[in-house]
Amino acid sequence: MVRDNEDMMMQYLSGGTVIRQATATDVEAIYALIKTHSERGIMLPRSKYKIFSRLQGFVVLEEEQQGIIGCGALVILWGDLAEIQSLVIAAGFQGQGYGKAIATSLINRAAALNIPKVLTLTYQVEFFRTLGFDIVNKDSIPRKIWGECLECPKLEECDETAMIYQITW
Repeated sequence: MVRDNEDMMMQYLSGGTVIRQATATDVEAIYALIKTHSERGIMLPRSKYKIFSRLQGFVVLEEEQQGIIGCGALVILWGDLAEIQSLVIAAGFQGQGYGKAIATSLINRAAALNIPKVLTLTYQVEFFRTLGFDIVNKDSIPRKIWGECLECPKLEECDETAMIYQITW
């Protein structure tokens, strides 16, 4: 079966750059982006298995000449809460509004699913603050903590900041 890419979510940005739904053939590039940043200690690692299992929630930022230069995922945690995970832009492409474009795309996805709150656990507090996220106490997000966080090696000494974006309709 030949599939037309027109059925996939696409958002065209300037200069031949597009945000689109990730596919299985993008996993290696997503993994490499996340690995580079996790090795620098600025984001948590993700296994290829975890990326594949969450692939439906991932979008990629694809530049016409360079290929995939960014990614991010929206993970549904509950009927009223989703999380932005693995938001990363390749070095050399940061500071051009691409991170904001991906985050906004993921927030819009949550809104389309009628999910009123979007969570992130982050080291990039100022970036998310500019998007309208507010810092919250981690105790206020028990579904997150008792879900995926149990698998995290930093569970007992989590140094990320919890932030919530409240969607208003």
